[in-house]
Amino acid sequence: MDLTLKTIIEFREEMREFRIETRKTLAEHSHRLNVIEATIASLKADVGVLLSSVPVMNERLDNLEARVAALETRS
Repeated sequence: MDLTLKTIIEFREEMREFRIETRKTLAEHSHRLNVIEATIASLKADVGVLLSSVPVMNERLDNLEARVAALETRS
């Protein structure tokens, strides 16, 4: 077999292996990115719930401060 032909055949096999490995790596990265994206979406929803409760918490703290101030003036 001609040396050039042998080299081309070996190179073709190496490229095939490289493509298989690259596809596998890209699939793994894609999966990881999907997990990260889902986690971010979940965190975004959780933050939305927390932020919606802040005004209620502020109102309750204001009421509590007013009650404490009223109690302090009685003493």
